[in-house]
Amino acid sequence: MSIQAQTVQSLSYYAYKCSDLKVGAAVGYQFYYEYDTNSKYDKAIKDNFNILVAENEMKYDATEPTKGVFSFTKPDILVNYAQKYSKQVRGHNLCWHSQLPTWISAGLTNGIANGTFTRTTLLAILKNHINTIVTHYKGKIQQWDVVNEPFSDSAGALRNSIWQQVIGTDYIDSAFVWAHKADPDAKLYLNEYGAELYGTTKSNAMYNYVTAMKTRGTPITGVGLQCHFTVSKIDFTKLDQNIKRYATAGLEAIVTELDIRIAKTDYAADSTKMLTAQASDYLSMIRLCLNNSNAKTFVIWGFTDKYSWIPDFTATTGNGPVSDYSLLFDKQYNIKPAYTAILNELVRVSASSAVEELSEDRELKSYIAGGDLCIESKEEIENYTLYNIQGRKISQQNIGKNSFKLPVCDFAHGIYMVSLKAISGKLMIRKIVL
Repeated sequence: MSIQAQTVQSLSYYAYKCSDLKVGAAVGYQFYYEYDTNSKYDKAIKDNFNILVAENEMKYDATEPTKGVFSFTKPDILVNYAQKYSKQVRGHNLCWHSQLPTWISAGLTNGIANGTFTRTTLLAILKNHINTIVTHYKGKIQQWDVVNEPFSDSAGALRNSIWQQVIGTDYIDSAFVWAHKADPDAKLYLNEYGAELYGTTKSNAMYNYVTAMKTRGTPITGVGLQCHFTVSKIDFTKLDQNIKRYATAGLEAIVTELDIRIAKTDYAADSTKMLTAQASDYLSMIRLCLNNSNAKTFVIWGFTDKYSWIPDFTATTGNGPVSDYSLLFDKQYNIKPAYTAILNELVRVSASSAVEELSEDRELKSYIAGGDLCIESKEEIENYTLYNIQGRKISQQNIGKNSFKLPVCDFAHGIYMVSLKAISGKLMIRKIVL
């Protein structure tokens, strides 16, 4: 047994002190070359993010390239890495209209269903895919984007995907029910872009649809707001209003794919001005998550400009100017003003919180005796709660004294978090490795 405390004072260090805020990043192909190498890329991930998501490696075409034949190699690498370094994982995604394997996309001709699949056969295919993937990662992936981008960009209608055409609207509810049955403890989200701001057609359509899902008993945790933004063009008031209306409905509204792009021409004209404006936008984004209890996940789509999708996307789509510079680290892994703005805000908020990470020799004593993990505090303990690495509650008990014991044999080897509430009201948290 050992007691470990994170000592690198970085984004995840302070996020952890801010009511266990999840600050994360998407990782792409480069991760599988550099994980656990202690490279700049690897260290940036280890030091700064407490939740990770695969950019492409958990999508349908990657996980079931051939019907009924599943591939878990790269997702397993990411999940094992996350567990090793006390990070959570977002699963992205289980059902989407894009990046489908050819054996499914063959069911469309010029975008129209051609009769390859019937409602019954496609339902069975989707059910098997979701059940197989979620069951494989049961207890290891804490959040799933169950259905990704189901809304079209016009009139708030559902997208005319193969799932919608062949199965019908109920494919969405079915997907959530199957995911929940496969892992009842996982949080389940509908993830969408362009629906971030209160009052837009798409935003209202998604809100109405999701709240109706909840009303009819569909097991949905909330929505993922992708937040692919452009610098100085974010209406934070309407974004905040949107997050708050989901809270009123009892649903989470988390940030899942944030990046804030800068037009290359603007950057060339005045890089300092643009990076300062970008830092201000990132600061406002983290404040929204800190100030809304239903928005405690803050995931950026990548972390270094070196591997951002933005330059190629903006160069080929023609939707707006060619852009870049959208993330927290530059292409040489130097931190940008946006990183510093987020870090300073987390430091400020954590300093005013009641959470203290205990040092081993100052206020907390822990040791093994007679098969028990013994924990002693200088302060009288009102109660404790023990969580596993996935954030699930393992045990909880009122104490009313300065010490307590936990039988080691009751717990599997692994990393745990113990939260101690003192009679004085102070909350003390420590990581424990058994």
